[in-house]
Amino acid sequence: MCDPLTIAGAVLTIGSTAANYMANSQVERARNDALAAERIRQNTLDKEADALNLNSREQYQDFDTQQTDRATQIGDFVAEQKMDVPEPGSAMPSSSSKIIVNEENKKRGQARDFTNQQAVALGNLRSFGDLLGDMGRNHARNAMEIGQIGGFKRGSSGVLPLELDEASQKGSGLRLFGDILGGLGGLGVSAGLSGTSPFGLGSTATSATRSIPVPTPRPTGPAVRLSSVWGG
Repeated sequence: MCDPLTIAGAVLTIGSTAANYMANSQVERARNDALAAERIRQNTLDKEADALNLNSREQYQDFDTQQTDRATQIGDFVAEQKMDVPEPGSAMPSSSSKIIVNEENKKRGQARDFTNQQAVALGNLRSFGDLLGDMGRNHARNAMEIGQIGGFKRGSSGVLPLELDEASQKGSGLRLFGDILGGLGGLGVSAGLSGTSPFGLGSTATSATRSIPVPTPRPTGPAVRLSSVWGG
């Protein structure tokens, strides 16, 4: 039958193994959580950068239509610009002649048609550079934001080692408890198998198992007779 100390030592050793297993499980979960959080952060930043790259690429699609629209916008803006025209008669006396009045209106119409034509031409001339300039500014802004996102990614990856180090400290109390149990368990098993007390108190055997000393019989010799002493 096993010694009580051996049984107690084995139980403590099993408890130590269980405590260390639980501590390692906590560390593993904490490390997995830190790595998962880092992957989520990196994926989120990657999606933001991809969206900015896509915006930069898509702004050049259907460039001709965009240029036509921009030319119309510029032409309309230029055509809407008007100069203050003096009232008839303020700069020169008005005429009552229908010929003069009709000719004046004709010239005004021709001037208006010419300015409108020049506005359209100016819109066509400036549309390419104006549109490309807007695209370039938008592209530069996207590139700057992508650079910022790259900095965020580097900063996040730089924090990860600290998070993993913190995760490795999880379960330190359980590990300490497990080490104590392991030490006591090993001491108990060793003492139980050797039959000695782990605290120096002598043998671990009980009084029922101790051997009882048997007195040694005296040696016997030949019997001495009185007759032999007295010559009988």
